[in-house]
Amino acid sequence: MKRKIFFTVTLCIPFIVLEVLFRLLPVSYPPYILEVNEKNPVARYQTSTDYLWSKGFDFNIVTRKHTNNLGFVNDYDYARSNLDPLMVVIGDNFVEAQQIANAESMSGILAEKVKPSGRVYSLGISGAALSQYLAFAEYGKNVLSPDSMVFIITGNDFGRRNLLKYLSKQIAFHYFEEKDGRYVLTRIDYKIRTINKILRKFAFFRYIKFNLETYHVPTTQLLTPDSVQADDNSSKFIGNLPRNVSNQYLIESEKVVDEFFHQLPFRSGLDKNNILFLLDGIRPSLYSDQGLIDAKNSYFDRMRSYFKMTAERLGYEVKDMQPVFIKKNRYDGSTFEFPTDSRWNKSGHKLAASEIERSQVYKRTFQNPEKIQKTRQVSLG
Repeated sequence: MKRKIFFTVTLCIPFIVLEVLFRLLPVSYPPYILEVNEKNPVARYQTSTDYLWSKGFDFNIVTRKHTNNLGFVNDYDYARSNLDPLMVVIGDNFVEAQQIANAESMSGILAEKVKPSGRVYSLGISGAALSQYLAFAEYGKNVLSPDSMVFIITGNDFGRRNLLKYLSKQIAFHYFEEKDGRYVLTRIDYKIRTINKILRKFAFFRYIKFNLETYHVPTTQLLTPDSVQADDNSSKFIGNLPRNVSNQYLIESEKVVDEFFHQLPFRSGLDKNNILFLLDGIRPSLYSDQGLIDAKNSYFDRMRSYFKMTAERLGYEVKDMQPVFIKKNRYDGSTFEFPTDSRWNKSGHKLAASEIERSQVYKRTFQNPEKIQKTRQVSLG
């Protein structure tokens, strides 16, 4: 018995030492996603939580973040009964902006600008795409009753992470399921396992899972072997996406965009004049003339063009960050992502906030707050 105890303690000592060491380091400790089911139909984080977020084996990015009363990454609690005009910003990790302080994100910047007579809320979570944006829009309509919505559209939004048939692990989000030739928005319920809750309490486990990025939400098979076009450029990536894809992949991506716009009016409950799309540029290709030439007719370039053309044809306002980023970069050499992370840095968020502020949707939302307050008082009863 003594030998067994000694052997067990000897085995545990290295793990104890590692745990103590990593507790002294800024290991990422993000909140977990709440259960997703009929009662709670939209993916959200633990509510009212202060936490530390970090990236990389060497902690090259470290931020302190906060989730609010509804479980979204934002410093402000959300209230439906407030009569002040409300704009909701919807997206993925570009909206939750784990890499910077909440106040430095585009929604944080805009929220400060419209105070005290207006509000800007954000609904975003890493891994979301167009199908999930529809779920966020419907959630916003039902819970917050916004006056306008802004959708942040990036490269990963168009493809197969929207389609249920390519899901390799069931988790948390809404996906398009093909039924009788039509796409139906389908919720995938989720419940965190007790073992994962326990393991998250250990810093060494969190370091492996989050800092070393052995975990992604959601896990989807974005590119199957037949989806990348077989040519000399098939392995080249543009905007963190394959430069060339198969015709079938492109057709599916365009069909996703079409279905998104088909469902958007009744999911959001808003007129098209109250919806804005902010379209990301092809970074880092836009930092040089040769990069722009190489990006021409790439998958991202074609999908950006298709999405923008479709939105404008239907009467929606679109703000394209590509020329904005190019102009700023040529002027002072600014870049808009982190050296180790492709999401927008502070400069990217600041420019994005400025473009939203210049939009007609923003002006309609906040230029006459007294009139909007009266309208909201009637609609909220």
